[in-house]
Amino acid sequence: MTGGSGTVADIRLNAVSRRPGFSKTRLRDALHEAGIDYLHLRALGNPKHNREPFRTGRVDEGCRVYRQQIDHPDATQALDLLASRGREHPTAVLCVEHDESACHRQVVLDLLPRLPNVAAGSVTGPRRSLGLSPSGSDHT
Repeated sequence: MTGGSGTVADIRLNAVSRRPGFSKTRLRDALHEAGIDYLHLRALGNPKHNREPFRTGRVDEGCRVYRQQIDHPDATQALDLLASRGREHPTAVLCVEHDESACHRQVVLDLLPRLPNVAAGSVTGPRRSLGLSPSGSDHT
C-alpha cells in the first residue's frame, strides 16, 4: 500500500512497541504524512493470557480461545468497521507477529467477508496479500 487513501488497522491490544516508529502516536503520524489513515482497533487485540499458545506453536488452541474472546459487542463493532474500511480503501491489518498464520490476525481475516482491499501486515516484516487482491499479487 503506497501513497494515499489507504488504512492501516492496528489490531494490537496495546499499540506500543520497542521498535522505533511503531508505537501508536509515531506510527499514526508517519502514516498520516504518507496520506494513509491509522485505525487502532483495541477490541480486536489478543489478550495477554492467550499469547503463549501462539508463541509455542499451539496455534489452533490460541485461535479457539481468541474466537471466544472476541464474541463481544465491542469486537463485533470493530470487525464491522474494519470490513467497512476494507470495502472502501486498501487496508492492511497490522500486528507484531510476522506470520499471520501464527497470529490472531488469521482469525480476524477469516471473520471478514472476502474483501479485495484487505491484506495482512506486521511491524516486523513485509506485508503479504492473502490472495484477495484482484491481481492475485503477493505484495501490498
